[in-house]
Amino acid sequence: MKKLIIILLMLPFFAFSQDKKEPSLYEVFNMTVKQGQEDAYEAAVKAHNAKFHPEDGMYHARLFYNLNGPSAFKYSWVMGPTNYGAMDNRPAKGAHDDDWAKVTAMVEHTDAPTYWMLDRELSHLVDNDAHVKRIIWMYDVKSGEFETFKELCAKVKKVYVEKRPTEGFVVVFNEFADTKAGMDAAILFPFDKWGWLDRESNFKTHYEEVHGANSFEPFLKSFRSVINGRVDWMREMVE
Repeated sequence: MKKLIIILLMLPFFAFSQDKKEPSLYEVFNMTVKQGQEDAYEAAVKAHNAKFHPEDGMYHARLFYNLNGPSAFKYSWVMGPTNYGAMDNRPAKGAHDDDWAKVTAMVEHTDAPTYWMLDRELSHLVDNDAHVKRIIWMYDVKSGEFETFKELCAKVKKVYVEKRPTEGFVVVFNEFADTKAGMDAAILFPFDKWGWLDRESNFKTHYEEVHGANSFEPFLKSFRSVINGRVDWMREMVE
């Protein structure tokens, strides 16, 4: 019994240690670039990322372009996955900031940064995912309904694991509440070619094959009941 009590007391520590091993935090800056300077901006950001935010570190950064939706025609600079501890030592003063100033000189406006936590348990992450395009579904989740929202996402993940093993299903949550913004959670669907959008989805069929006949409509009703709304848009990586 004594050993069991010790193990139970240590569970939070084990959970925290696991989180440290799996960096899951993303920092996102949306930027409006001065007209006519897009090519120079892209080149400057790519050079900056290669020097200060390499792929093999905690500060890996990529650049995306938003094709439509609330951030249409803006660029999104995304750093992560990382964690809060790493943020204490992020590239900053000196050479980094001097180089970043070359980027911001071409920026007309920068939105306030947002911070998103990847939920690895709810997401279906595909190994070696090199997909450069994203469909983003942004949700305004009703107050008090986050646990139900997560339970419903878990049902979707099960469909992806069993029926769509090569397709990604990525669930992230906004780290800082803003009830007026309606940006509580997002689901991302990575893909590579635009032709992927022409496919026959068959999600309802797959869902009922996994969860049982006539299970999709109740699921859809439950999902709609826990959100105030959803905004969709597409984002493409700048290569």
